[in-house]
Amino acid sequence: MKKIAYIVITCILFFGCKDNGVDSKSFSSGKEVSSEIQELSQNMDKKSYQGLENVFLDTSIIKTNGKYLLLVFGKNNCSYCEKLKDDLKQSQELQNYIKENFSPYYINVSYDKKHHFKLNINNESKEVDIMTSQLANNIYRVFSTPTVIFGDENGKTIFEIPGYISKDNFLKILELVVSRKWEKVEDAKKRAEMLQDVLKG
Repeated sequence: MKKIAYIVITCILFFGCKDNGVDSKSFSSGKEVSSEIQELSQNMDKKSYQGLENVFLDTSIIKTNGKYLLLVFGKNNCSYCEKLKDDLKQSQELQNYIKENFSPYYINVSYDKKHHFKLNINNESKEVDIMTSQLANNIYRVFSTPTVIFGDENGKTIFEIPGYISKDNFLKILELVVSRKWEKVEDAKKRAEMLQDVLKG
């Protein structure tokens, strides 16, 4: 019995695994792998705003398109980010108002992807490639999620609001931005007071 088992094992070792050799098709080149991984990492954040693809634009290129800028910084497993997105999904009025007046982007800080940022500063077009972490930490100093940035047509920040914004208040802020009343108030503290007055009313 031991002899039969020994013969079977020997046959499997010598004849069972046929090696056809390794050719160039067995492995993809590093270039192909890196481009596939790069594309995957560039698109991974799109799941973050699934169901709102009709509202939020692809963050690979961030530009105002002649409209007001709306940046929503969120992250994975953030319950208030999910609540904010649910509010948007349930309100066709909010969706329509945003699409009509804003260039909106949902930026997930859980992923570090490259963004091509286009701004118009002092009537001069500026373009820069920037990673999500730099955008959140160095440019906008996002400490909590969600954080919502409202900017003018040139990308200059009008309001920066950390934390969840209710559906009704979100619409009030959008309307305040479009009304341009904030232009008369350059002092950041007074502008924040203006915002508080609008949200109380």
